[in-house]
Amino acid sequence: MRNARISILVVLVMAGGVMGAAAQGAGPYYYNVGAEDYPLHAVFTPGDAPELVYVADLPTLWPLLSLSGAVFTDGAGHVEGLVYANYYFDRPSTISRSATSGGPYPQTNNYSAYTIKVTGKINTQSKEARVKLTLQGKGYDYAGFTSYPNANLSLKFTGNGPVVTVPAIPPSVSVDSTNYSVIYDDGHTESFTNGPATKTNSSYSILSGTMKGNIKPGKNSPVNGGKTLKIDETGVLRSAGSEWRVEDGTNFVEGTFGGSLIVDTLTNIDAQVIQPVPGTKLFLNAYVGSRGDLFNGTGTANYDGAKWNATLSGLAFMRGSTLQTKGTLGPAIVAYELIPGTTNYAPRVVQNAIQQVTITSGKIFGQKIQEMQGASVPPRPPGP
Repeated sequence: MRNARISILVVLVMAGGVMGAAAQGAGPYYYNVGAEDYPLHAVFTPGDAPELVYVADLPTLWPLLSLSGAVFTDGAGHVEGLVYANYYFDRPSTISRSATSGGPYPQTNNYSAYTIKVTGKINTQSKEARVKLTLQGKGYDYAGFTSYPNANLSLKFTGNGPVVTVPAIPPSVSVDSTNYSVIYDDGHTESFTNGPATKTNSSYSILSGTMKGNIKPGKNSPVNGGKTLKIDETGVLRSAGSEWRVEDGTNFVEGTFGGSLIVDTLTNIDAQVIQPVPGTKLFLNAYVGSRGDLFNGTGTANYDGAKWNATLSGLAFMRGSTLQTKGTLGPAIVAYELIPGTTNYAPRVVQNAIQQVTITSGKIFGQKIQEMQGASVPPRPPGP
């Protein structure tokens, strides 16, 4: 039902899960009221929070099927990866796979197989994400495999914003019989006797673009006499999702498809803050965005002016990302503690904590961050 794939998505989901848990309060956050060490949970105004994109696989182009590999985007917006893929030369008059669907490809022997090196860059133009990728592949044509390695591939993808969200739409499903089975991705099956059924396909995001270049079959290939094919087609980067389809006229199957595009919204900054007392320094271990990406922050805290500022620099995969931040200081509740001998809780207050947060400028994944406003959100009191 789906191809085995090693993808950056797996790495990101695992890393994002760990860091996201820390960012939501399950991590090693500590406070010391006297020393003014405390956790920060800053949330930005929804209208200000930008969508950030990064690449995790080959662009979707109907004849090009990504089979396995990994594509990475670093904090500076550089894209690199290696992918094993097939390019199918058969083009049936009725394509069973829509331009944005993860449905089946024709299983024929009329294809070329390639190891593809992916390089590229993400930046911002006119406040929209601009993605440029170069695909260089070497391999063989199945019909001319004795001439290996004559086949090669050279394509360039240019994707222009904005990112468009395709809403979740129930598929139109009808079957020949009122008795049919639904096979889920985890393998369990449900039987139905009151068909047809309605299930909802997941929503997904796409970044449209163009794919141009050359595909050269093997020397002995019957395709185009072995001569180079010119490619000039529409391609898309799309996020992962799932869809329902009927197979064999009886089974209503939920299938998943991997994504070449990952979209993240810069909704929050969570941090462990240290403000030495006495002194004017400020240090942060920050987890930025919904994935909790790692940033190290250094700056100053002016108690007399009740203001602070800091530069946040990305670490690990986020190296090359930076954020310039500032805001105001004031009393803030950082935790609640049980009052001994009672069922009541007392708030713990830091007198000069970060209250308001402004990102004045920055870049993440090579994309510019416009000025955006946020504020510290105190923890909820214990209880229902």
